[in-house]
Amino acid sequence: MTNRPPLLTSILHPLNLAMAALTVGAGLCSAWWLAPLGFVFWLIMVAIVARDPGLQMTFTRESRQPLSQRFQDRFDRLDRARISIFNSLQGVDPSFRKVIEPVQTTLDELVQHAYQLSINLSAVDNNFSVQNLSNNFDDEIDKMQKNILSAADESAKKEYEQTLKSIQARKLQMKNIATLLSRFEAQLSGTNNAVDSVVTGIVGLKGRDAKQIEGKIPPLLKILQTEQTELTQFDTELEKTSLV
Repeated sequence: MTNRPPLLTSILHPLNLAMAALTVGAGLCSAWWLAPLGFVFWLIMVAIVARDPGLQMTFTRESRQPLSQRFQDRFDRLDRARISIFNSLQGVDPSFRKVIEPVQTTLDELVQHAYQLSINLSAVDNNFSVQNLSNNFDDEIDKMQKNILSAADESAKKEYEQTLKSIQARKLQMKNIATLLSRFEAQLSGTNNAVDSVVTGIVGLKGRDAKQIEGKIPPLLKILQTEQTELTQFDTELEKTSLV
C-alpha cells in the first residue's frame, strides 16, 4: 500500500469522504445553509484523523530511508521498543498515560536522534566500504618508502616523502572512521538494552495508581537522557569526520 501522509489519509478516509459528499449535496439542494456547517464538521473530522498518533507513527516509519545493514537491524529493534510502549498505553486510564507521557516523548526524541545519526553514518559507512576496497595503504606506503630510498635527487625524495605522509594520514583517517562506525554499532546495541529496560519498567507499572508511579518515572527518564547524551557525542565526532 502506498505510504500516504496523515493529512491525505484523513481526507480519503471513508467517513470524511461521506461527510464531504453530504456537504456538497447540501450545497446543491435547497438546504444550502447546511453546507458551511457541514464543511466545518468535515474539517474537524479531517483534523482528528490526521492527528492520530498511530497514523503519524506509521507514516514516519514507512517514510524512513533504509540504513546501512550494520545499523538497520539495531535501529529497527529500537523503533519496535518505542511502538511497544505506544501500544501498551492504548486503553489505559488517562491519568496513567499522562504520567507516562514524558517517558514516551523522551523515547520518541531518542529514536529520532538515533535514526538521524544512523542515516549520516550509513553514508559514511557506504563511502568507507568503497574506498577501503579501492585502496591498499600498506602497499602504497611500502612503495613510497622504497622510492625514497632510491630517489635520484633531493627534490624527488621530498616529493616521495610528502606523498608518504599523505598516504599515512589517509590510512589513519580510515582507521579512525572504522573505529567510529564500530563504536556507533556498539552504541546502538547498548541503547537497545537500556530502552528495553525502560519498556519493562513501563509494563511493570501498568495497573497501578498514577500517584503510586510518579516516583518511578524520573529513573526511567534518566536512562533515556543518558543515552541521548551518549548519542550527542557521536554528533560531535561526526562533525570532525570527513571521508572525501
